[in-house]
Amino acid sequence: MANYYYLIASLPMLSLDATLPISYQAFLSKCRDILSKGDYAELERATFTPSEGARNTLLRKWEGYIDEVSHLVKQERTKRLGWQSGESPVIINNPVLQDRIHRATFSMNPLEGEKEILAIYFDFLDSNTPSDVFSLEALMIYALKIQIIERLNAFSVEKGRNEFRTLFGRIQEQFDRKDGEYVS
Repeated sequence: MANYYYLIASLPMLSLDATLPISYQAFLSKCRDILSKGDYAELERATFTPSEGARNTLLRKWEGYIDEVSHLVKQERTKRLGWQSGESPVIINNPVLQDRIHRATFSMNPLEGEKEILAIYFDFLDSNTPSDVFSLEALMIYALKIQIIERLNAFSVEKGRNEFRTLFGRIQEQFDRKDGEYVS
């Protein structure tokens, strides 16, 4: 257990606004040498794309939150596009979350909207920090935060613009300019 204290105390602080001080892989490498096999296996389950059947309470709560946010985002994007959804609306008792997701999905800038959604996840993790900061759950939250920051750092305005141009160009190529019919 003393090794857990040392590991957690040696980890740098994480912030959405700062450069990521450690990669997810480097973090896992540090943990692999110190954690028990069972704890390490459970830590590996703490991912941004969770798998079903988590035993840990925190991971089950995380999975539920990801599902809730994903459904709300889908619902808001469907509304924004004026589409009809065959699904029942997601009803939550958290007007602050609903408002943040609404603002993120209705943002004129998709990059800023995605950043806000990642901030929503990050804030959830902050609000679920365990009272025992030297616990496996604290390491799981740290691992999840690293993944969020890595995803955030992967966003690039220039890369996004280039990808948009490529995709839009492909769509344009599929239209026959003569009669405006879709060519597959």
